[in-house]
This record gives sequence, C-alpha cells and structure tokens, in this order.
Amino acid sequence: MNVVTGWLWPWDRPTNFGWYHITWLIIMVILCVFFSLRFARKHDDKIDNRVIFGFGLFLVLIELYKQIFYTVEAGYYRWYAFPFQFCSVPMYLAFIAPLVKNKKIQDSMYKFIATFGLLAGLAVMIYPDSCFYTNYVTILLHTMMWHSSMVIIGVYLVVSKGYCKDIKNFVKEIIPGLIIFTIIVVFSMIVNIVGYHLYFGTDLNIHNETLFFMYISPYYSNPFPILGQIKETQPFIVFFLAYLAAFAIGITALWFIVFGIRKLVSIVNKKKA
Repeated sequence: MNVVTGWLWPWDRPTNFGWYHITWLIIMVILCVFFSLRFARKHDDKIDNRVIFGFGLFLVLIELYKQIFYTVEAGYYRWYAFPFQFCSVPMYLAFIAPLVKNKKIQDSMYKFIATFGLLAGLAVMIYPDSCFYTNYVTILLHTMMWHSSMVIIGVYLVVSKGYCKDIKNFVKEIIPGLIIFTIIVVFSMIVNIVGYHLYFGTDLNIHNETLFFMYISPYYSNPFPILGQIKETQPFIVFFLAYLAAFAIGITALWFIVFGIRKLVSIVNKKKA
C-alpha cells in the first residue's frame, strides 16, 4: 500500500451533518472555547503571536502533505491544487503575521484572519459537502482540520484583540482586512492572466492544468452562485466589482453577527451578576 495515497475511507461518503461532520463540529467548538479561555483572555501580544504562528505552522505542514499527495496521485504537479484560494490565504498570514515587526501591518493581517478567515472557515464547516468529494482518509482529515483551524484562529483573535465589541470600531476593523483582500485578489488576477498566456493557455500545457487563484480570471467560469452568472453575462469589470462587494457584504454580516453574540453574552453576564 502506498503510504501517501493508499489510505481509503472504509465507510460511506461523509455527508452534511452526518457523524463525521458533527464530530468535527464538536471538536471545533471545544477547541474554540479552550484556546479562548486558556490563552486569548490574557491578551498578551507574545502569547497571541505564538498561538497564531503555531496554527500557521500547523497549516503549512498539513498543506505540504496535501501537495505531495496530489502530486504522487497524478504523477505530476496539479496546479489547480496550488494553495492560493480564499481558504488558503489565512495560512500564509498566520505564518507570517507573528513575525512582522510593524504593528500596524500585523494588526491588519490579524483583522483579515479574524474576518475573512473566520468567514471562510465557517462557510465550509457549516456546509462541507463540496469537500467530501474524495474517498481518501487523509484528505478528508485535512479538510476538516484545515477549516476548523481557521474558525479557531478567527475566534481566538476576536476574543484576544476585542474585535466586534464596539460599533464605533466597525469601520477600522473591517477596512484593513478588505484592503488586504483587494490586494490579494488583484495579485491573483494578474498571476492568472500572465500564467494563462505564458503556459496554461498554450500547447505547453499537456496535462490541461488550470491556474485559477481566488477563482477570478477572464478565462474560466466562476463557481460561486450569482457571481458565476454575473461573470458570464456582464463585462469583466462588473464581475470584478461584484466579486469584491460580495465578500465585503459577507464579512460585514459576519461582523454584526459576532457583535450581536457578544452583546447578548454581555447582557446575560450582567443579569447573572
């Protein structure tokens, strides 16, 4: 048996809110509570940096395994699996941000992880069906470890840094992450276009690979609902602006949901007191 790709799932395919999904939801909640109570409440920058760097290193290691897995399985490098999608970016920031000396830049990175990263992690952990396509044990484990870690990191930062606590801070907690997201999207689009003309859209691409960072490219259909329709029916600039707006609306909604939860907890605690 191949030690990299030989571990097949022995049961029926996992499903939404099946035993495998629910087990990971429970693990995620327990770890969110543990890290928030054990470390985040101390609000020590050194502890925060160590915790986030630890998660970043963990994500790098399991992603390295995933890249090796797909390469061994196919016999060549699968560019479509290169880790630079919405759910992949927090890995880079969690690994790099604790090492950044400039506090303003570091804080912006943490705000991105606490908003965009948390949103991405929750989206998959609530509805992971599209990630249950494989019958390989290690990839199924990777999926749930990855996205639950994003939720844990996001919740940790919300508690530690006091995000989503005061309505007056809404703009300054949302804008830094949105700026980083826009830079990442523009960078991804440039790489996608250049890569398409240099290799992926040419005869050199013998394996018919695709380079589709952040799912934003003039050459491929966007897989997201509504955005995919806009991409097919409207000029690309309209799709690009709609793409940014959709994610901005998503993190705004998430911010107010977390804000509401914090207010509710505060009211309950006051009544108990």
